[in-house]
Amino acid sequence: NTVRSIHRSSPDCNSIATTATTTTTIMSTSYYDVDAILAEEELIPCTTLFEFSHLQHLDPDASIGRRTAKAKKSNYLPENSRVKLPLWALEKWANLGFVRLQLPRHYGRKARERLEADPGDADLRKKNERYFLAGKILIDLIQHSSEKVATAIASSPRWRQNAKRTAHTRALEQVSEDASELKRTLLKTFAGERLRRMFNWALSTGGDDDVSKYLAKLTEMEQRLFHTGATAVANKEHWSVFGSRRLVSSNANANKRRNTSTVGAQETTTRVVSPNTSSDNGPKRQRRQ
Repeated sequence: NTVRSIHRSSPDCNSIATTATTTTTIMSTSYYDVDAILAEEELIPCTTLFEFSHLQHLDPDASIGRRTAKAKKSNYLPENSRVKLPLWALEKWANLGFVRLQLPRHYGRKARERLEADPGDADLRKKNERYFLAGKILIDLIQHSSEKVATAIASSPRWRQNAKRTAHTRALEQVSEDASELKRTLLKTFAGERLRRMFNWALSTGGDDDVSKYLAKLTEMEQRLFHTGATAVANKEHWSVFGSRRLVSSNANANKRRNTSTVGAQETTTRVVSPNTSSDNGPKRQRRQ
């Protein structure tokens, strides 16, 4: 209903929607993945490229004075309105070219610079408990939707020789560049100093050490890696202390050895009957004259 309620006078709606409706879902995570569901709750700022009917409530900061009489009457969300919506709600609109995405503040240029300067001490959990997963989903959505919308704009004759087309294309290119830089920053942060420090804590922490202050800065994915490493160290220490004891074989191996011994005993107790001897289990054999 929301898609149908877009203002019909928008000249670019049909061309972009026709090309973009064939796009597939880029969310590579499982539908029932709890982490992915919670990561898609990340609020993403976006700019509307059309007028949306009955969606004025999405812009709570809109002043009554700047709304037109038409907007007051039908509760239109004006074009070029800046709103924040969760990732799961923006996927279809971004692929159809109804909105233009921007990066949240904690994924922006200044945040990336601070993160690259000191990734080890950054409190990413305060920004988002699933900082890396939400960033990955956002990057994939921006790159995929920007490519689809740019292709639709280039193939549409209504956008040719138009200043609006140039401005929109530049905005898409800028968002795509920011997403590429964010991808490199996230990879460098996760696989660099932050990962080495996490392994150092996991491999050197004893069972009685208090690591709650350090874990409070880690994301959900990093905490799982930490607990996995700590569990491996505890298992290794347990094996070092109790590993020299006699190992008890499983029932399957015991039954296998028992069956093998029985067959071997039967083979070793078999008597060979010759012309000069006789078997206890059979009649005596007579020597031929």
